[in-house]
Amino acid sequence: MDAMTQSTENISDEIQRANDGWNSAFNSGNADAVAALYTQDAVVLPSTHAVVRGTSAIKDFWNGLISAGVKDHRIEMIDAQAVGDIAYATGKWSANALGEGGKTQRYEGTIVTIFRRQGDGSWRACLHTWN
Repeated sequence: MDAMTQSTENISDEIQRANDGWNSAFNSGNADAVAALYTQDAVVLPSTHAVVRGTSAIKDFWNGLISAGVKDHRIEMIDAQAVGDIAYATGKWSANALGEGGKTQRYEGTIVTIFRRQGDGSWRACLHTWN
């Protein structure tokens, strides 16, 4: 195996842990903890067509959704690949929030996240988008 390419099994496990950490931080209602999972120069591209750049803006973005009652977020990973210190993951996401009439509604879509390996070996999101 090329030294720059990680095995699919290894990167899948690492990215699954990163996704699990993200879900845990979000579902705990802690926007600071969510923002800490992104690189300082990260960009979040939500389905609203906004461009959310940097950890402070990312924290504010997620805090808005948490405050609006979005909860029970899940990511089902489809694939993860890495070359060197960059990895990407594709998957399906779902979450619950209040819908029409105040009833809980399930929302779902697809997700792509680009991760950058940090000096401590952890993976942080540097680009995150979904529909």
